[in-house]
Amino acid sequence: MVELEKLKGHLRVPHNLEDGNIQDYLDWAKQDVMEAVYDSYDPKVNIAALEEDVTFKKAVIMLATYYYENRMTISEVAQAESPFSVTHAIQTLRAHKDRYYETE
Repeated sequence: MVELEKLKGHLRVPHNLEDGNIQDYLDWAKQDVMEAVYDSYDPKVNIAALEEDVTFKKAVIMLATYYYENRMTISEVAQAESPFSVTHAIQTLRAHKDRYYETE
């Protein structure tokens, strides 16, 4: 599971002034990655195991970082698309999505 402090290390944010915002970006990234691969309301998906997958963690960290660095709705700099590493991680998770389905 990606924790706030780990994400802050990637962002190089040494203070806690933006913890609320960063936690929001982290939560949004987790949900977006999850929904790109699975229906997060499907009870057969083992979410706890998925959150331990290194590819899931990579996608979440990269996407949350993108959200943090591109949080201005109006900017003098053109907004970039989300990083290729996020797309690659999501495609990898999709290719192996059966790993986290619980069988009955």
